Amino acid sequence: MENLKDMHIHIERGPYTLQWIEEFIFAAGKMNMREITLLEHSVRFKEFHPVFKEARDYNNYQKRWFDEKAKTARNVDEFRRLACEVKSREYPVKINFGIEVCWFEQHEKELAGLVADDVFDIVIGSVHWVDNWVFNQRKYQWLGRDIDAIYRRYFEMENTLMQSGIFDVIAHPDLIMCHSLYPSYDLRETYEIFCKTAKKSGVAVEMNTTRGTKTGLNDDFLKTALREGVRFSTGSDAHCPEDVGKGIKEATELICHR
Repeated sequence: MENLKDMHIHIERGPYTLQWIEEFIFAAGKMNMREITLLEHSVRFKEFHPVFKEARDYNNYQKRWFDEKAKTARNVDEFRRLACEVKSREYPVKINFGIEVCWFEQHEKELAGLVADDVFDIVIGSVHWVDNWVFNQRKYQWLGRDIDAIYRRYFEMENTLMQSGIFDVIAHPDLIMCHSLYPSYDLRETYEIFCKTAKKSGVAVEMNTTRGTKTGLNDDFLKTALREGVRFSTGSDAHCPEDVGKGIKEATELICHR
């Protein structure tokens, strides 16, 4: 395969050591990746914690989740030292360092300032919270909620994420379907608006293969994205070395040959 890239790899399960990072690099080499991006979620950095305030305070579950994450949070400078150490060496794979940022519209200005740090080669934006409510962690959290309204607001937030000018890539744009709960209305118009926004803003649409799918997007979404000519990014969303590159070849083939 010509130019395989895994642009969404999380390193959070290990220490900031060269030995840990090289496990990802060597795994990428075995999978014939030409380029990778090593990331942290924004909640992993103490500097980003103020933008999670409303989400943390939303309910007790989210408070416990955030407080647990905060126990092992790091400073961006630690990440910078790691990136500098890795980049001072030569590897057969091109290595970027980046961040996956949870999008909170009310903190657009603060987020823009935080991601401007030059340690982040790639800035990925994602919607995990719909108006401060986390939708993707537990299916039971949807009980009693208006699915149609959640979908509409989710895609509104994805569009504002892309329009903000902050991000290079939008991650797993159909994550809202993670619990196999679907709206009563046809999403094709929603996908068209999304793709036109992506193309106008220049944000790459991620083909995320973490769920083991070959496309990274559902069929209707992918067909619309291809028709509208969006720019794509491919990412495994790996959290351990053995998952690096999974599904990337198949996703790349779909982008290139359809």
